[in-house]
Amino acid sequence: MNLGHWRKGLCLALAAALCVPTTGWAQSSYPPSHYPPSSTPSTTPPPPPSPPPSNYTPQGDDDGGGNNWLIPAVIVGAVALFAINRHLNAEKEQARDDGEGVQQLLRDGPQLPTQFNGSAFGIRALVRGGWPIVVDYAQHRPGRVQLRISIPGAEIVTYRLDQFGLGRHLLRFDLPAFLGDRLKPAIVAMTAADPQTGADTLGDFTVHGIGIGPRAVGSIAVDQLEFDPGSMRPRQGDTARFAFRSRSDFDNASVEYMRITQAPDGARKRYVNGQRIGAVRGDSRIVSSEAQRWNGQDEQARVSTGRHQLQVRVWDDGGDWIGAWSESLVQVR
Repeated sequence: MNLGHWRKGLCLALAAALCVPTTGWAQSSYPPSHYPPSSTPSTTPPPPPSPPPSNYTPQGDDDGGGNNWLIPAVIVGAVALFAINRHLNAEKEQARDDGEGVQQLLRDGPQLPTQFNGSAFGIRALVRGGWPIVVDYAQHRPGRVQLRISIPGAEIVTYRLDQFGLGRHLLRFDLPAFLGDRLKPAIVAMTAADPQTGADTLGDFTVHGIGIGPRAVGSIAVDQLEFDPGSMRPRQGDTARFAFRSRSDFDNASVEYMRITQAPDGARKRYVNGQRIGAVRGDSRIVSSEAQRWNGQDEQARVSTGRHQLQVRVWDDGGDWIGAWSESLVQVR
C-alpha cells in the first residue's frame, strides 16, 4: 500500500457521553518524528435512536443462554446499523462471568460474524484499560463515523472519527482506565452512518485494519496485505496466493477468504473458507506456501464465484489482536 497517498491524523477523541479524557497522540508524517500535544476536540450529540427497520429480525444476538455473546450477522446496511447499536447497549447491561470468554478469545482469537456489512460491524474481542487501540480506515463522503467499545457494567466508550475529515486515516487512542486492569471480552464496533438521520450506512467507507494491545501498534502491526492473482479459474487448476507483513510477534494467525459484494449501503462480506497458519514473527513477511494457497472453494468444496477479499486475524497469548483486510481482490470465475 502507498503510504505517501494517505491522509493521516492522529489524536484523541472521547464522546461527550463519557466526558472522560484520555491521552493520545497525533500523527502528521510517517514514520512520525515527533508527537504534537494531544487535544480533545468538541463533539456533537448523537441523533435520537431510530426505530428498527421494517425487515429487522434479530440474528446472532446470543448463544441461546441470553448472554449477548454472538455478534449480529447482518449485511443489509440499515438493519446492520440498528442491530449493532442494539447489541452495544445490551452488552453493557450483561452480568456474566467473563473467565470462560477470555479463555475462548485467547484460544480462537477475535471473532467476526460469518457475514457482515463493512460500514456497520462488530468484533467480539479482548480489551484492557490503558491499552492502545489502532484503526486504519477510509471515509470518502460526509457521515457519522464511530468506533465504540462496550463491556458489561460500564458506559459505552465512543470515539468520533468523522471529525478528522475525509480521506484515509491511521488513528491511535489509549483506552480509558475504567475498562479495568485485566483482560475482558468486549464488543468493538465500527459504524459509518448518514449524518442527518443516523439510520442508514455510508456506502463509500472502508476499514483496512483494527487492533488492540501493545503488539498491535507501530502504525498497525499487520499491513501490506496482498491477495492475487486478480482473476482465477479454479476448474483449470488456478490457486490464489496471500501475503502480509507483521511488525510484531503473534502466537496465532488465521487467514480467511471473504466473498465481497459492493452495495450502495456498504461492502457486504460473507465468509467462504479459511485456515490457521500458526505463529508469526515480528519484522517479517508472511507468504503462503504452495499448500496454503487457496483453491477457490468454500468449506463444502464448491467453487465460490465472484470477488473475494483476504481477511487476516492475528492474536497473542497475552491478549493483543488485529483484524485486517486486503485492498486487492481476487475474482473467481
